[in-house]
Amino acid sequence: MKNERFCDCYAKYQRYVIRLAYERVKDHEAAEDISQTVFMSFYQHMDCVYPGAEKCWLFRCTRNAAIDYIRKICRKPEMGMDEDVLEGAANGVPGGTRTMEIEISMDNEDLILRIMGELKSTHPLWYETVYLICVEELTYEEAAECLGVAPGVLRSRIHRARVFVRERFGGED
Repeated sequence: MKNERFCDCYAKYQRYVIRLAYERVKDHEAAEDISQTVFMSFYQHMDCVYPGAEKCWLFRCTRNAAIDYIRKICRKPEMGMDEDVLEGAANGVPGGTRTMEIEISMDNEDLILRIMGELKSTHPLWYETVYLICVEELTYEEAAECLGVAPGVLRSRIHRARVFVRERFGGED
């Protein structure tokens, strides 16, 4: 019975878990490793996961495993920017364009981090909602299921969060 449930969940959610991990770490091999870790953990703790809540459990576990992976990578001093980006910036060759794209992306990322930080500190429920919808790209129904609320409540939260962000950060990029 346990093996059957595991095989069903693995077949149904393997691609979902890899996609979630890849969105965080931007490395396909690392995403596959994270997926293996998540499903090993799922197999070990499957008895504690309510039937029907597997997707939410896998979502949380994948998110946490990806965060752990990123923290681990950040602690390694030899990890840095790609050499071609550094060479391009130094020599003014096409890598420099890539560097400019990275700078623009970092500016947007800074604004997003400020918005998410503000939401997290002032309105944690809105933060969770925005995170699931905008960052993890879950449907409203999936996010409502993960949060344990009705879809109407979730829509209300996302609307209020958007109004808050427009009022607070509307003049910025």
